[in-house]
Amino acid sequence: MKTHWFDVIATGLDHEADDFEKKFYDAGCNDSLLVVRGGLICVSFAREAATMEEAIVSATDAVRATGATIIRIDRDQDPDLVS
Repeated sequence: MKTHWFDVIATGLDHEADDFEKKFYDAGCNDSLLVVRGGLICVSFAREAATMEEAIVSATDAVRATGATIIRIDRDQDPDLVS
């Protein structure tokens, strides 16, 4: 397995709700960093999977399970290739 780095940008949830972070953890986003910027939810993943596509599909399924609406996916450069 390889670690794939990408961000899922979403909206549609109240980030001030008491259970906001728990929704993401319970949905399977425990390999991510959750940030709210300008009213958008940014879920930054470091997801292990055989392929980038597999990683993105499993991550977007998890984000959708929270009730959030996905706006876009931002793929990061492979950290091993950045000098």
